[in-house]
Amino acid sequence: MMTELQNNFELIKDRMVAKYMGEKEHLFFYPPCIIPAWEPLIDEMIELIEEYNESSEDKLRFFQIKEKFGTLTVYLDWNDSKEEDKLREFPPVPDHIRNAVNTIASNGHKICRKCGERKVQTVVESRLQWKCLDHWEGDSRWGVRE
Repeated sequence: MMTELQNNFELIKDRMVAKYMGEKEHLFFYPPCIIPAWEPLIDEMIELIEEYNESSEDKLRFFQIKEKFGTLTVYLDWNDSKEEDKLREFPPVPDHIRNAVNTIASNGHKICRKCGERKVQTVVESRLQWKCLDHWEGDSRWGVRE
């Protein structure tokens, strides 16, 4: 059985590339993940990186934003697109930026991938889990892989 994401993969991918790879293309090494429910989180991270870049000589970008094991995973990198920057050694990404981006990304598992609404924390078989009340039965950590 194909999930909605699998059935609409090309449509969703094209929309995400159109949204993020236009005027924001300089912020990405690879296009971001294609789970529409995470767009608000990606937008929030973009805003954070743009604010940092406005006040810094060295410019950050997203090396990769992807889904990994059902969670939103983000890798940051310095933007070395200028020829003179390719041979330059950059400092580590500042901890406060990395931590802020990771905090935003960690909220991905609290958002239903089907409807984009916030999940609630529940107890299922003596385990704490985040579940969407509208998609309780079909909600699975591996839902995209069904």
